[in-house]
Amino acid sequence: MLLQYTNGMILSQGITLCKVTVDRSEVRVEGNYNLLLKRKGFSSNDYEIYQYGSKVGEVNDLNVKYSIFNFIVSKPQLVAFIRGYQDSVKIFTTGNTEVGEVKRAQNGLEGYLNDAYDPYVMIIYLVLLSRYINVVPYPRYRRGRISRYRGIFYFIPLLLILVYLIPLPFYIDLAIYVILLILFYYLFIIRGISRSRRSINIF
Repeated sequence: MLLQYTNGMILSQGITLCKVTVDRSEVRVEGNYNLLLKRKGFSSNDYEIYQYGSKVGEVNDLNVKYSIFNFIVSKPQLVAFIRGYQDSVKIFTTGNTEVGEVKRAQNGLEGYLNDAYDPYVMIIYLVLLSRYINVVPYPRYRRGRISRYRGIFYFIPLLLILVYLIPLPFYIDLAIYVILLILFYYLFIIRGISRSRRSINIF
C-alpha cells in the first residue's frame, strides 16, 4: 500500500483520505481515517494515540505501540533522516520484520506499507515525520582540515612549555602568547567560518 503526505493531507493514488491538523500539543487526523495524537511530557517525539475517545497506543521517541503491536525505527537511520543526510526511514516490528518505509518525495512524503499491516501505522509515521520534510543537511565536518593542521596541535603545546621554561622577559612571553592566540584564531575560527559559508552557499 502506498500512502502520501502532502500539504497537510494523507492521500492514496491521488485520492485524499484524511486531513492533518497540527496544534501545539495535539495532532488530529480526520477523514476516512481518524486519530488523535496528544503530546505527553515535554518531548516533541512522545505522544499518546487516541481513537474515538479511547487510548489505543503511544509513541515513545518515534517508536510506536499501536493496539497490541510494537513498531520501531532504526536510531541511526532516524537521526540521518532528521538531519537531512538520508531521505528514507524503514519501519520494523520488534521481531525485526520490515513493515514499511517512509521516503521524502517531491511534494512531501511517501509511505510504503506491507499490506499485512494496519494503514494507521503508516499514517502515524507520516504525520510524525512530516516536520522533517524540508530539512537542510548540516554541513559535514571535514576531516582533511584536521589532518592539514594536525602538526600545529602538537607544536603549540610544546612551544608554550618551552616559553614557560626559558627565562625570557615578561613582554617577550606575552608577545609569543599573543602571536599564538592570533594564529589559532585565524586557522580555526576565521578560516573555518569562511569555508563553512562556501560549502553552504553553493548556488
